[in-house]
Amino acid sequence: MPPRLLIVNCASPYFFYIPMGSFGLCDFLAQRGVEARIFSPSLYPEAESGQRLREALERLRPTHVGLVCHWQETAHGLLAALATVRDWSDSVVTLCGGFTASYFAEDLLRTVAELDYVVTGDPEEPVAQLLEGRPPGEIANLVWRESDGNIGRSQQRWLMDTALLDRLSFADLSVLDDARRYLDKITAKLGFPLFLGRGCVFDCTYCGGSRHAFRLHSGRQAPVVRSLAAVRSDLHRLKPWTSVLYLCYENDPAYIKTLFRVIADDPGLRGHFVCHYGAWHLLDAEFLDLYRRAFDCAASLPIFEFSPEVVDDARRTAIKRGATYTLARMEDNFRAISEAFEGRARIEVFFSRYHPTLTVDDLQREVRDILLFKHRMICQELPVHVCFDHLSTDVGSRYWQDHQDRPRDFARFLELKTGVDQGRLHPFPVDNLCLLIPDQLPRPFVLRLEALLLVLDELERHGHELVHLLLAWYGDRWIAELERVIGPMLAADDPAAWFAAPPLDALLAALGQRLESGHGGSPPPFLADLFRFSRKKLAQGRGEAPPPVADEPQAACFVLDPNRISVHEQDYLDLVPLLRCLHERGQDRLTYRRTVYLYLAGGILCLSHAAYRNTLRPFERPTNLAAHRAMLAGDEGGRQVRLLDQLVREGVLLPTACP
Repeated sequence: MPPRLLIVNCASPYFFYIPMGSFGLCDFLAQRGVEARIFSPSLYPEAESGQRLREALERLRPTHVGLVCHWQETAHGLLAALATVRDWSDSVVTLCGGFTASYFAEDLLRTVAELDYVVTGDPEEPVAQLLEGRPPGEIANLVWRESDGNIGRSQQRWLMDTALLDRLSFADLSVLDDARRYLDKITAKLGFPLFLGRGCVFDCTYCGGSRHAFRLHSGRQAPVVRSLAAVRSDLHRLKPWTSVLYLCYENDPAYIKTLFRVIADDPGLRGHFVCHYGAWHLLDAEFLDLYRRAFDCAASLPIFEFSPEVVDDARRTAIKRGATYTLARMEDNFRAISEAFEGRARIEVFFSRYHPTLTVDDLQREVRDILLFKHRMICQELPVHVCFDHLSTDVGSRYWQDHQDRPRDFARFLELKTGVDQGRLHPFPVDNLCLLIPDQLPRPFVLRLEALLLVLDELERHGHELVHLLLAWYGDRWIAELERVIGPMLAADDPAAWFAAPPLDALLAALGQRLESGHGGSPPPFLADLFRFSRKKLAQGRGEAPPPVADEPQAACFVLDPNRISVHEQDYLDLVPLLRCLHERGQDRLTYRRTVYLYLAGGILCLSHAAYRNTLRPFERPTNLAAHRAMLAGDEGGRQVRLLDQLVREGVLLPTACP
């Protein structure tokens, strides 16, 4: 029977991208006359992924099944896929590869009986030789289980070179089952990753794809990069499939600029793709000019990602183990990017917490500095979105090596990961595969910090006007007052329940009282009004506003629902002018802007008080709707009439008896 390989991209709820080496391996095997296909369980609901995998096995009837355990998020998916494969056949040969599998290779085979081989590092030639039936001891990069149960490991190392890399395509989606479904899913995220090479020149301490980690799990000492001609060929192959690319491989900025120039000079590629870009360096004027020439900047907002990790410049240099940009230069770069794209871009900025060198004081300062950074971005109207996530340190990284007592113990790793996934290690929600919270941080401090960050995140999501107006008035002094309010409310005996449903309204009420009493400094004149608006908006944003009515009531008279309307001293939703006024002119030049808010199911409708008087004020008492419509019909093309119709549909105007 000729060999056939099914590559299974192991599933994870956190990560559904297929490592690009899977496509190159299929092309390599096809050139050797071996049929290979890719199946990804993450494309389907968890309840049906096992059956889908069985169907893929039945279609191909593979002699070998290769399981991709690249990033650590897929470890449980590896075990689930292996169980399905072994249920289908107890004789099919199983092999595994990827960063995580390579790192744990020997212990993975000791722990997981269903697995026959692990391929460490570059897989192409070793997998081909294994499928061709060569003895394991003769195959480079291979780890296997002997008949006596002992683990054997090849002493030979095989590494991909540029010449072979250029002969492979990493863009043939015809080998992937349900390729269109995959493209739809990744296009909604960042797009199809453009493969440029293997290995990394950077040595970030937390990364499993760093220079240090590549030596450990893949034996690679230096990167290997594809020629521009090979990349250009893959781009042409991709054109019928997708128009959205993701590029996050910036070992050499000059190479990237030359690639952009090649794309811009090719009539068949120029302007076809939207390119979302993960930046390792700041983007200079030449880069931005070439980007605009090469890619479609109108179809959707281009995304640019930056990962400064921490606010402090010296710590950033230490964490990334090399010179990098300063926060000030990064902010300047954001202004340049926004100007180059006339504000039509999205800049994603990633900070992470619990780097091992950060002390309690450092982390407290980080929270405040990141908030102030966000505030500066808002005030300048820059298209910047900031994330402050839990640090996720990959296996094989320096952090992992330094802070785990048994770093190559796969069972111990799986125990840690299971604890995180099931919420047993931490009572607070985890927004990343967080396997590292340094032991030197006291648990009560971590709980208080997580509570503060959760509350700030909720306030920014549902009431960012409050957060930024307080920052404009108090700077970061009000954060200490918020911490003092949270402390007594954080249930020490059952913190998990508190984190599941933090008492935001009570927290806001208590914070407002402290600030009004002068804690933190002299309060702004609109403070009580601002808190009243924010609590109302919070209730609306958390789903307390009623849904729209199904059919328009036929009653003659209607009245405003007092619970769906509020009147305030400022137009808080028109936030940036108000922030600038506070920063540049202070309260002495603050203009009173009486504003009416209507709380709808889909958001908040804002009216000047004059517009409210002309249109809706009569409905403070029961008013005949038809008569009022007739009176307004001639004004401004019926805009007020359309507003009345909307408010009836939304249930803001309620049917009532006529007087």
